[in-house]
Amino acid sequence: MPTDFEPGATPIPEHISCDIAIVGYGPVGMVLSGLLAQRGFDVVVVERHHTLYPLARAGHYDGETMRTFQELGVAGAVEVAAQPMLQWDLVTAAKEVLATIHIGEGGAGWKESYLSYQPEIERILDPRARELGVRVCRGLKAERIEQSADRATVTCRQVDDDKAAPTVVDAAYVIGADGANSFVRSALGIERAELGYAPMDSLVIDFKLDDPDREIADMPEVLQVLDIDRPQLAGRWEGRNYMRFEFGLLEGEDPDGFASEDNCWKLLAMWGLTPEDGHIERGVVYRFEATLAPRWRDGRVLLAGDAAHTMPPTMGQGLCSGIRDVINLVWKLTAVMHGDADQSLLDTIESERGPHVRGLIERCVALGELWNTRDPQAAHRRDEMLRMGTVPPAPVFPRIGAGIVVPESANSPITDGRPAPQARVARNGRVDRLDEFGHGWKIITRHAVPQDLFTDEQRKALEELGVEFAHVSRGPGPDYYVDLDGEYDLWFRKHGVRAFVQRPDKYVFGAVAELEELPRLVDQLIDSLAEAGWNFRSIDTGSRSRAHAGGTSAAAGAELPYPGLVDARHVNEETEQFFTSFFTAKTRRRIEETHAHFHPEQIYYADGTLGWEFPDNETLHGVWKQYMPFWGDQAKTYPVQLLGDTTAGAAVVLTDTPELFGGEIRAIAIVDFLDDKVVRWIDYWDGRGFGAHAAAQLRVVPDTFPDALGVDTVTPRQAPVLGSAVAHLMAAIRDGDNSGLNEVFAYDATLEDFALRTQLRGRAAILRYLGRASGRLPYQGATVRHIVGNEQGGGFEWTAEAGVVPRGAAALTLNSEGQITSLSIVWDGSLMADDEILTLAALAVEPRR
Repeated sequence: MPTDFEPGATPIPEHISCDIAIVGYGPVGMVLSGLLAQRGFDVVVVERHHTLYPLARAGHYDGETMRTFQELGVAGAVEVAAQPMLQWDLVTAAKEVLATIHIGEGGAGWKESYLSYQPEIERILDPRARELGVRVCRGLKAERIEQSADRATVTCRQVDDDKAAPTVVDAAYVIGADGANSFVRSALGIERAELGYAPMDSLVIDFKLDDPDREIADMPEVLQVLDIDRPQLAGRWEGRNYMRFEFGLLEGEDPDGFASEDNCWKLLAMWGLTPEDGHIERGVVYRFEATLAPRWRDGRVLLAGDAAHTMPPTMGQGLCSGIRDVINLVWKLTAVMHGDADQSLLDTIESERGPHVRGLIERCVALGELWNTRDPQAAHRRDEMLRMGTVPPAPVFPRIGAGIVVPESANSPITDGRPAPQARVARNGRVDRLDEFGHGWKIITRHAVPQDLFTDEQRKALEELGVEFAHVSRGPGPDYYVDLDGEYDLWFRKHGVRAFVQRPDKYVFGAVAELEELPRLVDQLIDSLAEAGWNFRSIDTGSRSRAHAGGTSAAAGAELPYPGLVDARHVNEETEQFFTSFFTAKTRRRIEETHAHFHPEQIYYADGTLGWEFPDNETLHGVWKQYMPFWGDQAKTYPVQLLGDTTAGAAVVLTDTPELFGGEIRAIAIVDFLDDKVVRWIDYWDGRGFGAHAAAQLRVVPDTFPDALGVDTVTPRQAPVLGSAVAHLMAAIRDGDNSGLNEVFAYDATLEDFALRTQLRGRAAILRYLGRASGRLPYQGATVRHIVGNEQGGGFEWTAEAGVVPRGAAALTLNSEGQITSLSIVWDGSLMADDEILTLAALAVEPRR
């Protein structure tokens, strides 16, 4: 039977029966159809275009995508056509290099990134799919989809002849891989949700040099031009023959006029390119969006690629995400088609891939807003951070969502639910990447697995799944895979694990720190598969106890993702739960969950040290989107002490680890509430802990510093006894009134100064220090600006018109008599000279008597 049908050439029959029908034959459809045909299925593809699309769209692949090309058998050819991406320069409009991001290995046996010219890649994928037996019906548009309990049909019609008889493609399953404007998705009545990214119009120019070997002086690799007047991207390599440029359109610019050939040449002239150097392959304005389908499956019809999701191009992950859909779908659909699992297994495609795609979209949006901002203040902050070497780390890719994966908990290894490593190994004289020694389920270990480690039931389940054991060692031995480059050994050591279960799509089901934990992991695998619809024939999954499925308990899921050091003795349970929820969501980089703690209508958030202010809901939400996706798994933000409540307001002593912003921050936050939601949050911290120079570069200049810091947006609700204690404290410090201080402090009170790194214990020691330091303290004579808290404690902000430190904050606790039992003060020590800081700190040391 022909593997290709074309109207006017090979007649298309009126009825075609197959195992799997795919609508759409772009790269996602090609890889999907090829991998399914590789597994022995009869695959028919319906494609409306008569020929391969001649122009480039996607231009980036990552190492994970190359690993899928490897499985398809085309990675070598793709590697010749594509260009490895080695570095990425962030430059100003004047081409000043602010930062260089070096890109290396991706951990999947390939380079981390490749730049390509899509038509060249499609000319590799297409013949491979046909070689494997895929039947491609070109020139057909899908018009109707119907399904029954055991089949699905796609009714098609020739694109060029509406009067031609329709062709009905009958299949067990239909997959829509037909792009962002998917007919299949529309036919299912599925509307994509927009994910909060303002659509951005950009002119994309693909340029072919007459001499591909020519060097371009101002463009060594890939440049991200951080120009608030017109953000740009310039790529020296798009594959091995082309260059790519992107120019953001300004509001009101006409897309057609902007994409004219004359304007394209005018823009290329900025990079020294003229018609004598080559020709423009295309100049097209694209609208980049961020959307996600809420459902990816309807019975026997599924979605993949852009049909299910779209994202901005800032991380080059659009096509890569589509290929991830493919590898997830293929092994599960294969299991269902072979009768190994019920159709319910297919629901885990969306449950796993959906959260992963959403997380990537959030990261793409954050990066796009960071690079493309046209706000002068935001751009200044970004550029200064880059100049100081504070380059956002590569965004941590999310793990897959719930499905065939060990449930996430606070103690989950970062490896779980993420791509497994692949490296070169040797066995029996053969050297190759590990995947080349066999596909399917694997248990990969650092040490040999004892024969008697598993129960009879576990062994039967592993045998039924066809699990291969791969002992990878740096030292040779019988049946070992020799870790030639030591990459597996480094990976095991880096993550503190000794074994992991690798799924057929090369994702880690779960990892364990010791081999003795493997039986528990196998039990989790059996239970996870059975719950998702896997039909084990050799064991009775219905009678299995759930007790051994470790890590799935509510308690495990409720573990804090940060050190549980918080002193919550002075708050009620509701307030403790509120801040636990907030810092948990923030540490786990969950943007929407974090933002849900703020009032939907009234918000003022500011940094009292740097002067950064975010005075409304949209601006604050943008902050989370801008920064959170770049926090690594080791980044943590957590409370150390909670004071007050969600009625009278609260003070929070908190810690931000250096992985968040580049320097350690220990802060006091003053928080106001309305209807149990935050309406005002101000952070105060010492710039010396972060780095005095860095803080100076990022601080808003005094003339534009928001001195009010939103005080006028809230109503004071502090307890009278707290207000009285604060007033007496600040008056006594101002006047050097030891008698007043003696009354306001409890006998065993403590005083901690975050800027001086000093702590004094006992009322007498505190009074002696305040006396010795009188006249030098930045808060002596300061005015109390705002107080929050109840009769147990809270915090306050202060301002000092004279002196080099204009503002700060304090947190304090009270006893039942209204006396201060602890007082913590923070102010920006980076504003004060070193000798003065040293003098103040030395005064905390008791002199000889």
